[in-house]
Amino acid sequence: MITINDIFEARKRINGYAVQTPLLRVAQLDDILRCKVWIKPECLQRTGSFKLRGALNKLRSLSEEQKRQGVVCASSGNHGQAVAYSANLLGVSAKVVMPVNANPVKLAGVKKYGGEIILCGTVSSQREDKMRELVELEQRISVHPFEDNYVKAGQGTISLEILEANPHINCIVVPIGGGGLISGVATAAKSVKPNVSVVGIEPSGAPRYSLSRAAGKPISLEHVETIADGTKTDKANPHNFPIIEKYVDGLITVDEEPIRDAMKLLLTQVKLFVEPSGALGVAAALSKSMPFTPDDHVCFVLSGGNGDLTLLASVITK
Repeated sequence: MITINDIFEARKRINGYAVQTPLLRVAQLDDILRCKVWIKPECLQRTGSFKLRGALNKLRSLSEEQKRQGVVCASSGNHGQAVAYSANLLGVSAKVVMPVNANPVKLAGVKKYGGEIILCGTVSSQREDKMRELVELEQRISVHPFEDNYVKAGQGTISLEILEANPHINCIVVPIGGGGLISGVATAAKSVKPNVSVVGIEPSGAPRYSLSRAAGKPISLEHVETIADGTKTDKANPHNFPIIEKYVDGLITVDEEPIRDAMKLLLTQVKLFVEPSGALGVAAALSKSMPFTPDDHVCFVLSGGNGDLTLLASVITK
């Protein structure tokens, strides 16, 4: 498992490269979400999502020999953009394995940052198999999107910034895909403030960790279907499952319609375009799945803003 020292070291590595996004008080949502609302808008991060933190920490930890080997990652899009950006910044060759039905905005982002795209399958296990194949064939360094400890430590820097900006935060709400973000965030949060609550939100069409917690072990899903494309992993990661079991207080699933409603709410009331995965926490609060009180100081991590504009149009016009 990663430690708080790993996360402090990650902050040193990415300082000056990643944006320290603001912690924003959003009082206009208090009555709607039934708590004192704070947001951590990682949609304002370079490359448009939190993923840059982990990718930078990993690539900046590589030796010169490893950099010459080049890197490869599997990604639904945001991690791929982050790896491509970081690799371009450091002069490293990067290959990114993406699904054949990739979000076009994220696909364009990887191309823009100079990553070489390889399209493969529709679920995470297929992409990971292809990534491992490229590691073996080309001796590239793998930058796993949610299993790599350097990646998880980079994501954990979010909690350091939240609790330093407002030590009164008593709950942090985090979207869950592969589990790297919540593993880093929960490790840091519980290390700095043991009594803070950390809650993870999954789409009901991909409830990997909720079902794994019920089963007492990591499970795989036969089918994944959700508009929250950043969370389309089809299995609970065995390295992240113990971290989530140790540090995450609650796991909640949310349906598709509240996700759309949350996107629209954030756009109209907060003036932020947040992709479906990033809106999961607000969606759970909207659907009254969160046991908040009006005195709770709750931080919603808005994990990214690289949404498909066609989807956004349908959300707005509904």
